[in-house]
Amino acid sequence: MKTSVTGFGDGFSILPPLLILVFTMSAPCRAQSTLSLQEAVNKALASRASLKAEAEQVFIAQGLEKQAKLIANPVLEIQDENVLRPPRTYPTDVDSSAVFTQPLDVLGKRKQRITVADKGVSLAQEKYELAKRQVTQNVSLSYWGARGAQEKCDLLKATGENFQKIVDYQAAQLSVGAISEQDLLRVRLEGERLKIAAGLAVIEATRARVQLLKEMGQSDFPEVLLTEPLDANNAAIEPTEIGQVLAQRIEVKAAHAAVEEARANMRFQDVSARPDLSILYGFKRVQIVDAPAGVSTAAAGVQITIPITDRNQGNRAAANAEGRRQQQLLAATEAEVRADYFSALQEYQLRRIEVFETLQPLREHRSEERRVGKGVDLGGRR
Repeated sequence: MKTSVTGFGDGFSILPPLLILVFTMSAPCRAQSTLSLQEAVNKALASRASLKAEAEQVFIAQGLEKQAKLIANPVLEIQDENVLRPPRTYPTDVDSSAVFTQPLDVLGKRKQRITVADKGVSLAQEKYELAKRQVTQNVSLSYWGARGAQEKCDLLKATGENFQKIVDYQAAQLSVGAISEQDLLRVRLEGERLKIAAGLAVIEATRARVQLLKEMGQSDFPEVLLTEPLDANNAAIEPTEIGQVLAQRIEVKAAHAAVEEARANMRFQDVSARPDLSILYGFKRVQIVDAPAGVSTAAAGVQITIPITDRNQGNRAAANAEGRRQQQLLAATEAEVRADYFSALQEYQLRRIEVFETLQPLREHRSEERRVGKGVDLGGRR
C-alpha cells in the first residue's frame, strides 16, 4: 500500500520541478528596483516617443502663426521696350521701366489669417495636453494592473509555501498512522493546484510588468518592484457634477478648440473672397520721337483683382462643412465623456467593494496562514 502511495505521489511530482523552473527562469514577484506610480508616469512623460512627436505639432502651429503675421514681399519688375526696333541705340531708342508692386492686406484678410493660425496653436496645445493625459491614464491603468498581479503572485506564493508545511505535517501524521492515505492524497493534490496557480501568477505578473514598461516607453524591461500600496486611500471619492467633468476633461477642451479653429477658418474663407489690393510705384524712361534724348518720369498705380467667377465658393463651402463636422465631433466627445464618467464611477464603486470585501480578507487570511504554518512546523518538530 505504501508503494502505491509513492507511485501516485511520483506521478504528481513532475509538476513541482517544472514550477520551480518557472519561478527560477521567469520574473520573481520581488525585485531590487522599486517603482512608484508617480515615477512611472514621470518616466512615461519624459521618454514616450509618440508624446515627443505630438509636442512637435505645437512648434509647427507656432511656426505657421509666425508666418501668418508676416507682410507679403514686394515685387520688383524691370522692363525694356522697343529692343528689336532697328536701328537700335539703347540710350535713345529703348524705353525702360522699373516698378515696385506691394500687396496690401487692408481688407481684413491678414487679421483673419492670424486668427486662424492662433486658433491652430491653441488646438495643437490642447491636443498635446490630451496626449499627455492619455499617456498618464494608460500608465496608471497598466501600473495598477501590474500591481494587482504582483500582489496576487505574492499571495499565492506565500499560500503555497504555508500549505507545503501542512502537506509535510499530514505526511508525518500518515507515517504514524494518525490519518488515512486518501486524506494525504487530497492534501497533496491541493498543494499541486496551488503550485500551478502560483506559477501562472508569475507569468501573469511578468506580462503585466512588461505591458507597464511598454506604456512607459521603455526600450528595456528590467525587474521592478511596484511599491504603491493598494489600500493607500480608504476614503471614498465623492461623485462630481457632470457639468464640472465636461469643463475639466481635456478631450472636451480639445474639441472646443477644434470648433473655434473651424469657425475662424470659415470667417477667413469669407474675407478671402474680397478683392486683392496692391499699389505700384516706379520709374520709367520714355523715348520721345525726334527728341535727342529720352524723358524720365515716375509711375504710380493701383492693382485690384475683380472677383467675378472665383469668389472662393469651394473653400467657403468646405470650411462651412468642416465647421459642422467639428460641431458634431464636439457633441460626440461630450457624449463619450458622459458615458465614460458614469461607467468609471460604477466600476470604481464595484472595485472598491472588491478590494475591501475580497482582497483585504484574503491578505488577512494569508497572515493567518503564516501563523498556522509556524504552529504546524513547531508541532511537526515536536
